Amino acid sequence: MEFKGDISGLDELEKKIEQYYIDRLILAGEAACQEAIKNGDYGDITGNLRSSIGYVIAYNGKIIKEGGFHKVQGHGANMQKVEFTTKNGKNVSFWAKGKFGDGSEGSRKGLEFARSKISSSGYSFVLVAGMEYASFVSSKGYDVLDSGTLMLWELIN
Repeated sequence: MEFKGDISGLDELEKKIEQYYIDRLILAGEAACQEAIKNGDYGDITGNLRSSIGYVIAYNGKIIKEGGFHKVQGHGANMQKVEFTTKNGKNVSFWAKGKFGDGSEGSRKGLEFARSKISSSGYSFVLVAGMEYASFVSSKGYDVLDSGTLMLWELIN
């Protein structure tokens, strides 16, 4: 079959369609992050786990959009071990309440982790809870990223 006619503008149409789907992915990513942050039923002492939730959209390894990874203030008793030696040479060790976290470590680590997971070919959509202990907390039955992932699947399917 041979086509005769004017096909000018098809490239522009293709770009518009592609941008439409990217915009939908961005909206879905934002909604998934908000859902996961809102429904996370774990303690949030340092704020890092909640702050490490976010997404990255990329094409051929080039980042199109990063979202989430918002710093969340921690709350609760952040117990830290304190150890020191007195002037008399006595070793002292005890647990004390530390400062609440501001989530900055989680935000940074989450973004780094998500960036490390993008593919060098084709499209990538990466949704993460990027702290190294996220899967441990999830394995204890807490909703870390589960509700956000479910929402994401509902929105993109």
